[in-house]
Amino acid sequence: MKKEFTLLFLILFLSNSLFAKIQFDNLNINDNDEILFTVQNDFYKNSNYKTLFSHKLQNEKSITSENLPNILTCFPEKLTIVDSGNKMQVQNIFGSAVYDFSKRTLTWLTRTSILPKTFSSLSPLAISPDGKWCVFVKKLSSSTGELIVQNLESRQYVILDKEANFSYSTVPAKWSANSKYFIYEKKDSLYFCNPQIMFEGFQVGENFRQIGKGKINNVQWTQNNFLIFVDGDILYSMDTRDFSSLGVYASVYSLGRVIGRLAENFNASTMEFVVSPDLSELIIVKQDNTILYYKLNEKNKTDFAELINYKSYGDILEGSFKIDVQWVANSKPIIVTNFISQTGKSSSAIYAFDASNELKQKIVVENSSSNIALSKDGRYIAFSSGDTTFVYYTNSWKEAFKITGEKAKSLCWKSSFELCVGGEKTVKLFDIGVQKETVLFLSSVENSYWNKTSTQIVSYLKNYDSFFVYDENSNTWKNLENPNLKNVNIQNENFRVYTSSSNNENYENGIFVRQLQGKVTTFPLYKEVLQKTPKKQKIALVFDLIDSANGINEILALVQKYNLNVTFFVNGEFIRRYPKECVKISNTNCEVGSMFYTPIDLTRKDFGITKDYILKGLARNEDEYFQCTKKELSLLWHAPFYRSTKEIQDVANGAGYRYVNFLVQENQLDSRAGK
Repeated sequence: MKKEFTLLFLILFLSNSLFAKIQFDNLNINDNDEILFTVQNDFYKNSNYKTLFSHKLQNEKSITSENLPNILTCFPEKLTIVDSGNKMQVQNIFGSAVYDFSKRTLTWLTRTSILPKTFSSLSPLAISPDGKWCVFVKKLSSSTGELIVQNLESRQYVILDKEANFSYSTVPAKWSANSKYFIYEKKDSLYFCNPQIMFEGFQVGENFRQIGKGKINNVQWTQNNFLIFVDGDILYSMDTRDFSSLGVYASVYSLGRVIGRLAENFNASTMEFVVSPDLSELIIVKQDNTILYYKLNEKNKTDFAELINYKSYGDILEGSFKIDVQWVANSKPIIVTNFISQTGKSSSAIYAFDASNELKQKIVVENSSSNIALSKDGRYIAFSSGDTTFVYYTNSWKEAFKITGEKAKSLCWKSSFELCVGGEKTVKLFDIGVQKETVLFLSSVENSYWNKTSTQIVSYLKNYDSFFVYDENSNTWKNLENPNLKNVNIQNENFRVYTSSSNNENYENGIFVRQLQGKVTTFPLYKEVLQKTPKKQKIALVFDLIDSANGINEILALVQKYNLNVTFFVNGEFIRRYPKECVKISNTNCEVGSMFYTPIDLTRKDFGITKDYILKGLARNEDEYFQCTKKELSLLWHAPFYRSTKEIQDVANGAGYRYVNFLVQENQLDSRAGK
């Protein structure tokens, strides 16, 4: 049987597109030696946001970890409601902050010591619903790290696992609704933890807290703080009051009561499950393309659950790379998918079960820019596309209202009628009842000014046609009428500030300060910009598409999210098998090269390879690709399995092709980078 695989090669190569650099801009100094400046990481070309900082200059003192500048804006890469809607967690590359709705304050909980030197995806956090605790994996290598639980107020932490698997998508921990317990995975076993007791020093040993064998996908918490877990084909419910008996009896028999039996063993590596709030129904998602909808047997819990819907939904879930099940009380589940459309864009779709338990598509969100958020009571669902955030009724699937003006990055519901919209310029709260929006704080600014009558900081937002003034006591921004602005200055009596080139590969430029009084000298605002760093070894991502399309949608989603330059090599067999995937790839900015017409070892001794055969094989592959996509392949190529000879390469070179060896040389930079 032929293997199905998509080969990924990481080849050492110089390509500026994969590495972000820090850029400083918008310098402005006042008479009190306070400067304003913006920081932008050029990796965010799509978002294009600039974080505003302020800092008090002091003689020759550069910024250090003990002398950090103030962060005045907070970009909402991820928003999470905690503490029963009283607070909102905000996460971005500079750290984590919390917004208090009652106090109207924004407070940084953690932040980078200086500036983030390189780009990486946000590490996921498992924040307790009350906002007091956080579980995360501190990355120590490419795939492992330390699993940590931390008190967000005191900053104290405990290491739960020194060799945890690291992931950019999930944390191996899940919180109970009351924040009293969380379950975590460690070496294919599951354990419970009460963080309050642990930090007080009264937690029993880990061997007495083991739930059983399994992965974090084997468990789910209910809203009334019962733990649901799957062991093989049996579904259990456990009362947290039974946790005290685990150490004594867990090795003897399974604790908890049986609430259902599945038709097959649950595989936590390829499956996820969600139980309805009343524990009467169950959804299992398999490999992001199969949905199983069960009704649990209420009379005899040990009987097989009734399978009321089983379909792969290959037609409507085509292109999906993530499926999310959202379920509120007294309703059927809502299925949200992220997928790559035929236009090559990352998009989303919303599905619901009808009266016959058939899954029907309700909304398609082309080129989605945010997550899809269901309100707490399930009445509304919100999503964003372009510069508009839409809110729909879930009972009729008709538009309730829309919010225009800026592209949203993250959405979350404060309550059943209050939606938090994390946009590229502002984070605001929209009240559905009175159709009113309130700006909570700013996400990004293009410029900033000092007010003539005070040291207040003012910014103008073009999309609002309004000025906002910074409140240093609350770390938030408010509307300002009739501002009296100073002209932008880069010099006062004591200092002159300017930007210049940097020796550090992590920085596009640097801020330099010229001291004009006393000891006349020049010093960098950040010393790091003067540190000479060797030119980095960088990578090119090359995907050889041979005889399977597995993983293509995930790859294209990451390419789009991080604005990567990627090269795909295709052969005729792949084009014939997977024309839809070829069209998607062709509609991106990715480079597509040829891997010959058929996957054959061109160096085989028992097969006569002629000049005519090589040229016809390349030409036919071009024709197949054009017929499929109406676009041309690039003239980059490599032989199947990288097996070729100089004679074979010379034949193709004579026809205008450029051969790519497995180890790419620096002189191939322009072609490989798509320049």
